[in-house]
Amino acid sequence: MKQQLKPISISLLIYIAFVILIGWKLTWFSNQSDTLFSQYGIIEMFKRLFNFFINDASFSPLREGILLVSFGAIILVSFWTIFLKFRQQLIALLVLDFVLSFIILADAIYFRYFEDLISSAVLLQIKQMSSLGSSVGDLFSWKDFLLFADVLLFTALLIVFFKKVQLKKNANPALRLATGLLAGAAGAWLFFYPLHDFVQKGGAYLFDKTLSSMRVYEVTGLFGFHGFDTYKYLDEYVLNKKEVSAKDRKDAKQWFDDKTKEKVVQTLYEGKAAGKNLIMVQLEAYQSFVIDKKVNGQEITPNLNKLKKESLYFNDIHHQTASGRTSDAEFSANTSLYPLATGSAYVRFPRNEYDSLPYILKENGYDTAAFHAYKPGFWNRYIVYPNLGFNEFHSIEDFDEGEQVGWAIGDESFLTQSADKMKDMKDPFYSFLIALTSHYPYTMPAKYQTLDIDDVGDVNLRNYLQSVHYVDQAIGTFIEKLKKDGLWENSVVVFYGDHDTGYMQSKTPSTIFANEEGDQLGELEVKDGIPLFMHVPGVEGKEIDKAGGQIDIMPTLLHLFGLEKKNYHHIGNNLLDGKEGSVVFRYGSVKTDSYYYKSSYDLKLQNGTCYDINTRQTVSVDTCKPLYDTSVEELSISDDVIFGNLVEQWHKTEK
Repeated sequence: MKQQLKPISISLLIYIAFVILIGWKLTWFSNQSDTLFSQYGIIEMFKRLFNFFINDASFSPLREGILLVSFGAIILVSFWTIFLKFRQQLIALLVLDFVLSFIILADAIYFRYFEDLISSAVLLQIKQMSSLGSSVGDLFSWKDFLLFADVLLFTALLIVFFKKVQLKKNANPALRLATGLLAGAAGAWLFFYPLHDFVQKGGAYLFDKTLSSMRVYEVTGLFGFHGFDTYKYLDEYVLNKKEVSAKDRKDAKQWFDDKTKEKVVQTLYEGKAAGKNLIMVQLEAYQSFVIDKKVNGQEITPNLNKLKKESLYFNDIHHQTASGRTSDAEFSANTSLYPLATGSAYVRFPRNEYDSLPYILKENGYDTAAFHAYKPGFWNRYIVYPNLGFNEFHSIEDFDEGEQVGWAIGDESFLTQSADKMKDMKDPFYSFLIALTSHYPYTMPAKYQTLDIDDVGDVNLRNYLQSVHYVDQAIGTFIEKLKKDGLWENSVVVFYGDHDTGYMQSKTPSTIFANEEGDQLGELEVKDGIPLFMHVPGVEGKEIDKAGGQIDIMPTLLHLFGLEKKNYHHIGNNLLDGKEGSVVFRYGSVKTDSYYYKSSYDLKLQNGTCYDINTRQTVSVDTCKPLYDTSVEELSISDDVIFGNLVEQWHKTEK
C-alpha cells in the first residue's frame, strides 16, 4: 500500500505546488488591475467554507473576490495531468505553466493601456496590436518577466535531471484516475458554485449582455473570463450565430420612433451652416485638461485657445470609447451609436449600414472623403469607409513622404497635404481627418520638445504635453492654410479628441496635474474629458457648459446644417438645444449636468457610486437610478442595432 501511496503523494504535492504558483500569478494580475482577489485571507476563507458546509452559513460573502473561482479554474484546466505518469506530468505542468503565465502577462499588458481584457473580438484585431510597435514595448517592465522565472528554472532542472526524474514505480492507473477525478470535481465545485450562487441572486444579466469584459472577470476570474468569452464567441458566431430577436428589433424601432416624435427645439443656430463644407478633425489622445492650461507660464495649446474664442466650444464633453479606442471614437462621431463593449465595430461588423454623417451629407449632394496617413487596412478602414458613405479614402499611400513624427508623417504635413487634396473636391464637401502624431507613448524628436517642463510631473506627462503642444502648432499651420486657400470662411471646421491618454488612472501624475478640483469626482471628470470645437462662419464664439459625448457630435452638426428633421436612427442629442446634458459611457457610468453615476464592475445599481456635481459629495445611488436605467437601455438598443444590422433592414422597409 505504501508503495502505491508514495508516488501519488509526490505527484499530488507537485500538482498542489503548481496550483499555488499559478494562483499567486493571478493575485499579481489582480494587483496590476487594482481588482479584488479575496476579501479574506486563506485561513479566514477556510473558516467560512467550514461554516458554509457545517453550519449552513451564507455563501455570498465567499464571493467577495475571485479566489474560489480562480483556483477552481486552475484545477479545471490542469487536473488531467494527475492521470499521467510522473515524468509526463512534469512536462505537462511545465507547458501549462508557460501557457497560463503568458495569458496572465498578455492580459496585464493589454489592461495597462485599454483597462480591459483581451477578448475573442480583440484577438480578431491582433494585427492592430502588431502595428503598435514600440508602444506595446513601452508597456512592459522587466519585473513582468519574473512571471516566467519558474518556467525557466524548472525547464533547466527538467533538462538536466530528465532521465533521473522518475519513480521506481508509478502510481496505480486506477488510483491516478480516481485522484484526478476527485481533484476535477473539487475544481468544478470551486468554479461553478460561486457562479451558480451569483446567477441565482439575479446575476444572469451579466452573462446575457456582457456589457464589459472586466465585469465578467470580477465574477469569473481571469481564466474563467477567457473560458466564457471563448464559449460566447463560438456560440454567437459559429454554433449559433447571434440574431437579434423580433421583440428586440421591434423595441429598438419603437425607441427610435419615440425619439423622433420628441419636439425639435428651435435654436438660433439651426441651419447656420447650411450649404457650407464640413472639415472634421479627430485628434489623437487629445484631452480637454490641456485647453487654456499654462505650465511654467507657457500655453500648452495657444492655437486652440485662440480658436476657442472664435468657436462654439463645448467644455464638458467626454470620450465614450471602449477597446476599439480610435476606431470607436470615429464610429460614434459618424454614426451617433455607442461602440461595442469588446472589439471594434469596424472589425466585427465592417459591412454594416448606418444613418452615418457621410451617408446623410452624400444624400444631400456633398462630396465625401476620409484622410488618414496610415495603413488602409488598419481597423478595416478601407472596407468600412465606403459603407459609411465616403467616396474616397486617402491613406498613407496617397501622401507625399514627409518627416516621420511618431507613427507616420507628422500632423503638420498630414494636415497641410490633406488641405491641398480638399481643393480637388467638389463643393460642398465633407472631409474627415484622423490625426496621429500625439499617439502613445508620445515621445517626440528633441527639436519639437519646445515646452520648458523638466520639473513637471513624470516622464509620461511631460512626453504627452510636448506631443499635444506640437499638434497644436500643426493645427495653427492648418488653419492658416485653410484661410490662405479660401476654405476657412466657407467651411465648418470641427476638432475633437478621440480618447484619453492612457495615463489617467487614479493618483497618477497626469491625473493629479489635470484634476484641479483635487477630489475623487474630479478624477472621474478629467479622466475621459475631451475638447470639442465647432467653428461656424458667421457664428460668434461661445463656451457651452453642457455634458455630452462623441455620439452627440453628429446630431449637433445636423442641426447646424439644417438636416436633422428626417427619421434618422441616432442615439445622441443636439448639444445646442438647451436641454439637460447627458453622456453615457460604454461600461455603464453616466454623467449629466447635475449628477455623475460611476458604475461598478458587476453593473449593479447599488454597487455604483452617485455624485452630486454641485456639492461634489456622494448621495444615495437611488438618486442616480434614472441615469442607470438610461445607460442600460441605450447601450442595449445600440448593441442590437449593430449586431442585427438593423438600419439596413429599416432602410429596405422604408423604400
